[in-house]
Amino acid sequence: MTDTSDELAGNLDFWEQAAASHGTKESDPHYRFDVVVAGGSLMTRMEERAVADATGSPRDDPLAGVRGRDVLYLQSHLGADGVVMARAGARVTCADFSPTALRRVRELAEAAGVDVETVETDSRALPESLHGRFDLVYVTVGAICWIDDLGLWMRQVALALRAGGRLVMVEIHPAYQMVEKRVPDLVVDFPYGGGTGLTETGTGDYADPESTITSTTTCYAHSVADMVNGAIRAGMRVDRLEEHVVSEINPRGDDVLQQGEDGLWRLLVGRGKDEGDAPEPMPVYLTLIATRT
Repeated sequence: MTDTSDELAGNLDFWEQAAASHGTKESDPHYRFDVVVAGGSLMTRMEERAVADATGSPRDDPLAGVRGRDVLYLQSHLGADGVVMARAGARVTCADFSPTALRRVRELAEAAGVDVETVETDSRALPESLHGRFDLVYVTVGAICWIDDLGLWMRQVALALRAGGRLVMVEIHPAYQMVEKRVPDLVVDFPYGGGTGLTETGTGDYADPESTITSTTTCYAHSVADMVNGAIRAGMRVDRLEEHVVSEINPRGDDVLQQGEDGLWRLLVGRGKDEGDAPEPMPVYLTLIATRT
């Protein structure tokens, strides 16, 4: 592990504050827990499709394949997707380093009438109690940018999986992660990969830009190659890598993405080849599916 105790403490402080505030305002676009309690889902089509592809579920019933399987939702935050998978018949464990987040997971699971196990842990050092237990390790948007040593993290994923178990990761694409501002000038303020860290102090967060949360956080850059090679070196076979140029949500809550008339969000920078041509969208997300061999 290469991050300092100060960096880890700053990140934990932010997520403790975020866990206490997320989903407490009706204006929060990301954490509509009333939808989950009522039997709905907050999973995007990309996330559902990734789970379907990893489990052999039909596209019209994407969570059918999790029934009877053991699922580890790693860096689960408030665990809404884990609750949805538990309702679909999975045995779900939510793992996170924030005790406040895990308390909120348990509250949500109780309100939804499902059982979810919670484990407080650094995702780079999973306890032996989680080793070799899972058919699926599920990781979604905004997780690995908080990890300094992606190779170590991938080895923990492999340790958690049974032989033949699969990692399902839907993440922000590093090309999108690099862009701080799109207009009036393009500002690229984040490295592309290599685990390089960037420390920032500020207020607000992606779910509530007007939040009074004040934090000093450190995020780390991981390229597509870092992800793929990290999985391979951890003893996993990469089965699928997809890059997505549209998003159903605006994950950062800023104006870097533009929403089209179809309701989808895209990263549009520059212009087409000829004057007046619309720009081609750049990748926003990626899906990685890998199997422990």
